[in-house]
Amino acid sequence: MQRIYNNLSPNLGVMNSHVIEINQVAIEYFVEGVGKNTLICFHGHGRPVEDFLFLTKTDQKLILIVLPHHGKSKFPIDRIERQPLSITEFNSIFAKILEKEAVQHFHFIGFSQGGRFVLSILPFYRERVQSVHVISPDGMDPMSFYNRTSRMRLARLLFEKWEGAPKSFIRLAKFGFNLGLVRPKVFAFIELFAGSKVQFQRASRTWRGFRNIQPDFNAIIDSLNSNKIYFKVIMGKYDQVIRTQQAIDFLEKLGYPQALIEIECGHDFFKKSNLLRLKDAIKI
Repeated sequence: MQRIYNNLSPNLGVMNSHVIEINQVAIEYFVEGVGKNTLICFHGHGRPVEDFLFLTKTDQKLILIVLPHHGKSKFPIDRIERQPLSITEFNSIFAKILEKEAVQHFHFIGFSQGGRFVLSILPFYRERVQSVHVISPDGMDPMSFYNRTSRMRLARLLFEKWEGAPKSFIRLAKFGFNLGLVRPKVFAFIELFAGSKVQFQRASRTWRGFRNIQPDFNAIIDSLNSNKIYFKVIMGKYDQVIRTQQAIDFLEKLGYPQALIEIECGHDFFKKSNLLRLKDAIKI
């Protein structure tokens, strides 16, 4: 069953909030501007879609996708463990967004967790995508501790339990930090997203519920090679959350080592002082 909603969002000025729902999975999105270029942007975990408003131009249309467990986008809680979100299911809604907005060709931009969605959905649109810019994207290393443990049932059960007591998780992370197992910036990141039950709950539910959203490296290679898509991975030189070495290894596997752009910042790309550097790195 498909449902479409349309409401004005007080947080995003005059932009309208649209929601498309299919089988109890709902995706909210916003549209800003009109023009010959359409940029479809996916925000990072815990980040607002306003992050991408710096890309507003008179000849560009922005479609800002809200990931599940953010805003009005939702995913059934009772499905997280038994039937997590798949990229095929997400694409069924994304395709409806393109249809509703009459979009034929477009540019993909994704940050962090949103970058994982962009990389995963890219092969579906290899003939319609004009460029891809992923900013410190998650998903470049499917065997990283973060991604690998999300596929372990015991780890997921622990996180579900910690949703009610996130301070217990912070204590565990601090223990790892004191032993030198957790990097300082990563520990600061953990403290940020485990600072309240609401924040930790969202972090846990996205980590557990998005575990099957994994980029298909071979499909990405085929998409880039067969359609000559302009493709860049933008990394922060001082980013300790997702490090440049992950991007180097990822791009070596794809056969696109020249696609790396490194700018002078950490994981805080949307900090006002870093926006000009980020804007210069995005070529539409």
